[in-house]
Formats: sequence, C-alpha cells, structure tokens
Amino acid sequence: MCTTDKSFVEKVLQEQGTHPKFFKPKKLKDEADFCVIHYAGKVDYKADEWLMKNMDPLNDNVASLLNQSTDKFVSELWKDVDRIVGLDKVSMADMPGAFKTRKGMFRTVGQLYKEQLSKLMATLRNTNPNFVRCIIPNHEKKVPEKH
Repeated sequence: MCTTDKSFVEKVLQEQGTHPKFFKPKKLKDEADFCVIHYAGKVDYKADEWLMKNMDPLNDNVASLLNQSTDKFVSELWKDVDRIVGLDKVSMADMPGAFKTRKGMFRTVGQLYKEQLSKLMATLRNTNPNFVRCIIPNHEKKVPEKH
C-alpha cells in the first residue's frame, strides 16, 4: 500500500490523536489537514503534498557539520548523526511500509521529522509542564534600556 497525504494524516491522528495539543478540527474540510496547539496558539496544517515536499535526503556533510557545532543545543540535536543519515544501520522492521527503502539509501527529511515528532510526543505525554507568566509586562514590546 502506498502512503498518501490522507493516509499519513490518518496514521498521525491514530498515533497522536489522543494528545490534547494535536487534533483534526471539524472546520478543516480537507482530509489531509490537522491542527497542533503550540505555545503561541493553534496552528492549522495542510498536508497536501507533505510527503513529496519532505523527500529530500539529508546531506551527510551538513549533518556532520551540525553534529560538530559549538552550540550545545544544535550539537545535542545531531548527536546521533550516524544513525540518522545511514539507513543501512536502521532495521527495516522499524520503518513504516511506505518508507522502506533499499539498503544504503539516505534517510529523508520527512522520515527524520516523523521519528522526531514521535519522540517529542512521547516525551510530552510523560511530562507535567508548569508555566509561569511574566509578572513585569512589556507593553512597549521593546528591550529594556540598560542603566
């Protein structure tokens, strides 16, 4: 069976649909639409051609460069660069049917995105976040001047 935009959204909804920050609103009529509630509010996504737009292979030189970044956050994101770039090190059983590729082919940006989204959703399910509001309002929306 070939994965389509519609079946991709259905699969994501099936796996993540119980999360309160991820849903398919009734007002979105297209079957390839979904919604995520981010910290700044609700964002509607259209998954039309989502899979085709995210089939670019990761360049191993770029991935290695990001892995070696002096920025701690960036290097942490890319610490598993060898596992991410090379599909020959990934079990085919771990890959969804439509994303199975021949040994030695690149992992695509879309595949990496899907894996990272699943890990993020698992982390979010296992947390109890607390948010603190800023008590000093900045009505001018400017950086305070140093005294």
